[in-house]
Amino acid sequence: MNNVSEPTQGITLPPSALLSQRLEGLRRRHVLVTTLTGLALTAVVGLELLALAMFLDWWLELPWTLRLVSLFAQAGLLTFLLVNHVVIPLLRQPDEDELALMVEKGKPGFRSRLIAAVQLARPGAVPPSASTSLADALVEETAALARPVDFASIVPTERLKKFGALAVIVPVLALAGFLAARETSTALLRRVFLSNELVPRKTRILVPDGNRIVGLGDAVRLEAFVQGIIPAQGRVELKYRSRRAQEFPLEQNRDNRANFGRTLENVQDSFEYRFSLGDGTSDRLNITAIPRPTVLAMECEQEYPAYTGLKRANRSLGDLTLLAGSVLRLKATATKNLQTAGLKLVGMEQEAALAISTNNPREFTGQFIVPAKGLTGFQIQMLDTENMESRDSATYRVDVLPDKAPTARITYPDRKEELITRQATMLIGFEAADDFEIAKVRLKYKVDSIDNGAEKVLELDLEQQRPQRLRRRYEWKLTDTLPGLGEGSVIEYWIEIEDNNNATGPGIGSSDHQLAKVVSEAEKRADLLNRAGDYLGSISDVAADQERLNKTLGATIRAKAGLR
Repeated sequence: MNNVSEPTQGITLPPSALLSQRLEGLRRRHVLVTTLTGLALTAVVGLELLALAMFLDWWLELPWTLRLVSLFAQAGLLTFLLVNHVVIPLLRQPDEDELALMVEKGKPGFRSRLIAAVQLARPGAVPPSASTSLADALVEETAALARPVDFASIVPTERLKKFGALAVIVPVLALAGFLAARETSTALLRRVFLSNELVPRKTRILVPDGNRIVGLGDAVRLEAFVQGIIPAQGRVELKYRSRRAQEFPLEQNRDNRANFGRTLENVQDSFEYRFSLGDGTSDRLNITAIPRPTVLAMECEQEYPAYTGLKRANRSLGDLTLLAGSVLRLKATATKNLQTAGLKLVGMEQEAALAISTNNPREFTGQFIVPAKGLTGFQIQMLDTENMESRDSATYRVDVLPDKAPTARITYPDRKEELITRQATMLIGFEAADDFEIAKVRLKYKVDSIDNGAEKVLELDLEQQRPQRLRRRYEWKLTDTLPGLGEGSVIEYWIEIEDNNNATGPGIGSSDHQLAKVVSEAEKRADLLNRAGDYLGSISDVAADQERLNKTLGATIRAKAGLR
């Protein structure tokens, strides 16, 4: 048989119920005092931080970003205090050894007996060879020493009392101050929690326009309105990008005393500005000055109306004399990238959109039809990608050249009033001309004895021709056109010409009106004899004038030759 030595096990002494009870009471007291102290400390620090944040915001009007940082900092500090002074003491409570050492530190009379009594009561703490009677005696002696001692009294409460008092006094003072200025305190508290409302002041400043983008060289009106106590004066502070600073007094509106403003002429640089009125100060706002879009170059092309038969022609901006009905095509380049562009017709109060190139946002094209009247010029209106619009755009003058109406003249009969018989065929000769083409020729007439003198029309055949100039004769058979025409009737007639203008026309021109009176055959013969006599008298006069000229010419030749 092999001899195997078994491991020796220590002796377990029964623990002292008194010591265990007293140490457990000490643990509860220690945890309670520590957590209450931590809560009081957290409450006091939290209220003080909140009051400090509200005061700094009231004093400096902290922007939203700084208030966010402040809120996170407060939350972080309070979390740190709660974790270290409340959560950790609750989760990591002291064990019996730590409690025993705390008692021995506070009560030196135990002289290490308490820690020894606690440790000897653990399983296996007394070796088999040791005397248990000595260990029992130590435990009993320690319990006897502990019976009259109040373990809870060794837990210091000075910090608890101090922070507890502060935890009562600080909230009371904070509540009193909050209620004393409830409106202001409420607004500041909401701002601490990131509200965007204004810091309450006796004088509250409202800036309706705020941040703006203006054109270089523009005049800018900086304007503010106040609520509450209206001060007598104020100022606006400017700070440019170059860090140059300026300050201007504000002008009070006489009609609205709550309105203050200042006009800055010819702004050449961006700047930051802030109003100060009474105890109120506005946020820092920005005026951004950028160049306005302008036309860098522009090409014009005139497309004549189709009826003219003329080819397209390039036109310069200084010579825009355009035929009415033409199409003027524009192609321009701006100084900046554009998001929209438009065309304004001056004199007609009409606008049209221009197309911006997809490949180059600085280029745009467009066109408009030249009206017959009203147009005096056009302007280009632009809006760039920075939402800056063009202003005081140049007006490009346009002189509208109307299509002249055709002209007509009756060449025969040459007398304004002609005598005719009812069976006569009246010969009418006429001439007509137009800038481009003659489309229609009409003989118009009216008879005083027919249809109450209503106007009537005879279309003359041009034989499918459209000449620019026309010389024709027309034989008007009155028996076919006006059967039953009575003697004494008066015919008023004239020639009317219509051109081929299908854009702004057609243009219509007419000759002078002439008369034809219906007479008997005897009256017509008498008229012809009178006219023949007139012609013969004219021939005699011409012959006599010719004879006198011949004599005068002979005398002149002899005088120059020295002959008598």
